Amino acid sequence: MEIAAVIPVGEGRLENLTCCLTSLARMAQVPPLIVLVGDGPEGTQVAEHALDRVREHGMYIEIVEAPKHEPGLDQPRNRGVRRIQEINTRNAMLRQGIPVTHVWFIDTDLIFDAGAFTALRQALDADPNRVLVAPYEWMPPGAREPLPELHNDPRTQSFAERPVEEVRVEDISAGLACFSGNLVWPIEEFVRIGGFWNELHHGRCEDGELGLRAVACGIGISFVAAARAWHISHPINYELTIARNERDVPMINERHPWVEGQDLFVVEEDGKRFNIRCPCGWEGNTAEIWNHQAGCDLA
Repeated sequence: MEIAAVIPVGEGRLENLTCCLTSLARMAQVPPLIVLVGDGPEGTQVAEHALDRVREHGMYIEIVEAPKHEPGLDQPRNRGVRRIQEINTRNAMLRQGIPVTHVWFIDTDLIFDAGAFTALRQALDADPNRVLVAPYEWMPPGAREPLPELHNDPRTQSFAERPVEEVRVEDISAGLACFSGNLVWPIEEFVRIGGFWNELHHGRCEDGELGLRAVACGIGISFVAAARAWHISHPINYELTIARNERDVPMINERHPWVEGQDLFVVEEDGKRFNIRCPCGWEGNTAEIWNHQAGCDLA
C-alpha cells in the first residue's frame, strides 16, 4: 500500500504552495510522490516556480499541465489521479516498486502537522478500504506556521467523538464532511464511481457532491483527527462563489434526488446552498450539522 498526494494549483498561489510543500517535506514521513496539477497555464507556472523553491528537499514531484478548468472539462484532481495511474503502469521511482493505491487530495493553502502523513498511513494499514477525512483549522491573516491550540474547523466535534477505527457507512453528515483539502481516497474506489464530477466548477461544490456519491455507493468514511492541517488565510471572491453556487447546487440536487429523504434541501442563500434538517426539528446550513449533532440526542 502506498499514498501519493495530488495538489491542484491555481494562479497567485506561489507563496501558499511553497509553504504547503515545505510543510510536507518536514513531516516525519513524506509521500513518495506529489503531483501538482496546473489549473491553467498560470497555475502550471506557479507549480514550476514552487518546485524550484523546494527542490532542495528532494521530494519526488511531477507537474501536470491542464487548461483552466471550466464545467465540462476534466477536473484537475482527476487529472492528478490519472498521472498516478500512469506512473503505476511504468512503475517509475516509487519506493521498492510498490504501486500507489491511495490518493491524498491537498489544497495549496494548507500546512500540516509533522505527523499527519504517518497518521493517515497508520489508519490505512488498519483498514485500507475507506475514505479518510482529516481536519484543518482556519488561521488568521499573516499566520504561516501551525497553531496547535486553534480549533475552528466546523467538523471539530466529529473528529473528537469518532475514533479513527470507526467506519461510517450511508451517513450523510460524514459524506458532507469530505472536504477535499485534506482527504484520502482508495484510487480503485475513486475511479469506480467516476471521480470528481467534471460538470461542476472546480474548488467548492465538487467536494460535497463526491461525498454524497460515497454515501450513495456505500463507501465507508472515517475521521482521522491526528492528521491535522491549518488553512492559510487568503482573499475570497464571494461574488464568484455565489454565482457558482447558483449554478452548481441545483445540479447536485438534481443528480441526487435521494437526499431529500435524508432531509437535505436547497435554499436561496449564498446564491444557493444546501440546508439540512435534524429529526429534532432543527434545520440550518450543512456547515453547522456537526456542531448540532454533538448536543442532540436525536441526531
